[in-house]
This record gives sequence, structure tokens and C-alpha cells, in this order.
Amino acid sequence: MPSFVLSDTLKHLDLVPVLLGFGVTIIATWLLCQLSKVMSIGHDSAHGVQKFHVNPTSRLGGIAIFSGLAVSGLAAPGIADFHHYSFCFLLAAMPVWLAGLTEDLTRRVGPTLRLVMATLSAAWLFGTLGVNVNRTDVWPIDLLLSIPGAPLCVTLLVVAGFIHSVNIVDGFHGLACGLAIIALGGLAFMAWKVGDTLLMQMCLTSLAVVFGFFVFNWPKGAIFLGDAGAYLIGFWVVELGILLAMRNPQISPMAPVVVALLPLIETLFSMYRRNVVRNHPVNQPDALHLHTLIYTRLLFNPALTYSANQLNAINAKVAMFFWLPAIMFTLLACLFFDSTLTQLLLILIYLAMYNWLYRRLIRFNSPVFMRFR
Repeated sequence: MPSFVLSDTLKHLDLVPVLLGFGVTIIATWLLCQLSKVMSIGHDSAHGVQKFHVNPTSRLGGIAIFSGLAVSGLAAPGIADFHHYSFCFLLAAMPVWLAGLTEDLTRRVGPTLRLVMATLSAAWLFGTLGVNVNRTDVWPIDLLLSIPGAPLCVTLLVVAGFIHSVNIVDGFHGLACGLAIIALGGLAFMAWKVGDTLLMQMCLTSLAVVFGFFVFNWPKGAIFLGDAGAYLIGFWVVELGILLAMRNPQISPMAPVVVALLPLIETLFSMYRRNVVRNHPVNQPDALHLHTLIYTRLLFNPALTYSANQLNAINAKVAMFFWLPAIMFTLLACLFFDSTLTQLLLILIYLAMYNWLYRRLIRFNSPVFMRFR
């Protein structure tokens, strides 16, 4: 890539939406934290099979994320296309975000309805901006995509699946939003490498918004994403990844998959574990996710008595076990962003690492170098 293209991309980058998104999210998150001290609305109970925090905590972080994305995308001066795409993204995200927010407030929105809303959001963006999975550079899948109507069906499946996957890994302080920050950073870098100013602008602005929430969520866990926040971040990341590969044929469609791979692996493995291994309903929650096993078998010692601050600190350590491999694989995906073969190899290595660690932990045979409790 000629140097003048890279410098021209940076020259057209507008930092105002980035700073505005970060600032608005910081303020909105702080206000929600203060509100949670006087009102119990939207609190997440500390009791349940997938609950590992100490005190009831607000799960309305999705309101802060939406506020940051809305203000930074619509109110900031800058590129006209950036405003247009941000507006379309926000409108398309409304169904799944509102479904998640309603669940956060009432606990009465079932997973089936939320999945339907996720597909509606994906279909909406497909209709307005034409964002769809039209190639994978993997011959059998591309042959399937050549069938009329297949790109829409595959897009709905990919988007809805990834949205749900981000919600699955949102179990410990900083885990989901930290992985989202890493993924958005990788997408921004690839957009910069190919000179796509619009996508780099959207990725960096989204990254700033999520980071504004992250400083409250990790390590203290002062507020949670909730379903609304997890669904909104998931929608934003997966749609940006699809759009990046669409707009830039030189980028392998598998590269965005690698930068956001862990939530996808966790979801697929959870479906297999629940339905095939344990013969349970796929949507029935359990405490056998990899991040849960990291907590219960590497960090938390049931033989000890912990203070609330100590439990909170242990909770915050879980995310770091996943950030490091996510950063490593994101760097490799960015380095070989134009090679589908390399991206597929990275996916296989990631799968092998996941399977090795999961089998060790589930059999109470944790690796010696990972024992911290």
C-alpha cells in the first residue's frame, strides 16, 4: 500500500466524533451508576447459576452505549457518509437493542423473541445499506452464496449468532467489552491499511464509546452491559466486520472473523455441549462456559473465605485470560489480512487451544502455569 494512501486516510480522519463518543459515554455511564444507588430499577441480582458478582448491580449499560453511539454519529461535525451510515446503523439496531433493554428492565423477553429481533435488525441494515455476507473466499460456502436469497439468509444467521455470542461471554467484569475493543481495534487497523476512511472512522468512534463504558465496568464492575449493551455492541462489531470485507475485496472475509472469534467459538461449543453432550435445551443456562471454569477452577478457592473486594478482584482477573490470546490472534489477523488460508489456519489453532484448555479444566487437570488460586 503506497504511503500517500495511508497518510491521506489519516488526514481525513475526524477525531471529534471519537472524543465526543468517549465523553458522552463516560457521562452517561456515570449518571447511570449514580442512579443505581438510589433506584433498584434494572439491577442484576447476585444470585444465579451464571452470577459471580457480589452486590446487585445496574445492568443498564446499554443505555450509555447507545447514547454515545447516537451523539457521536449524529451530532458531531465530520464526514457526510459517516453520519449517514451511523444513522442507518442506529435505526437498524433499534429492534434488538429495545428487546434487550426490555429484558433488562422486566426479565420477561424470552430468547426466541430476542433472536427474532436480532434477525430483524440484520434484515433492516441489509435493506438500507445492503450489508450482507456475499463472499467468504471458501469455495463450498461461496457456492452456497451463489444461490438466490442465500446471502440474506446467511447474513441473518451470522449477525444473529454473533449478537447472541457477545451476550454469552458477558459474564465477568470487562470480558465482553474488552473483547469488543480488541476486535474494533483490529477492524480499524485493517480499514487504515486499505485506505477506507469511513470504516476506520466508524470503528474508532465505536471503540471510543465502548472504552468509555469499559472504565466503569473493569475492574470494579460498577455497571454491567446487560442484554441491551451486549446486543448493541455485538450488532455493531459484526456489521462493521461484514461491511469492511464488502467494501474492500483485498481483505479476506475471514479476517474479521478471527478478530472476534472467541464469542463465536463459545456459542457454538455451548450449543454442542448443551444439546449433544448433556441433552439439555440449547437456551438453558449453565455454569460450564470456559470463562466460568477459569473462575471456578483457576482463580476461586471454595475452601477460603473472601471479602467483597477480594471476590470483585477475582472476578476482574477472568477477562485477562482471554484478552491476551485475543490480542495475539488479532495482530496475526491484521498482519495477514489478505490471506484467507492464513486466517483459516488461525481459526483452527484457536479452536485447538480452546478445546485443549476446556478439556483440561473440565477434568480438574488445570495446567500448572495457570494455577493462581
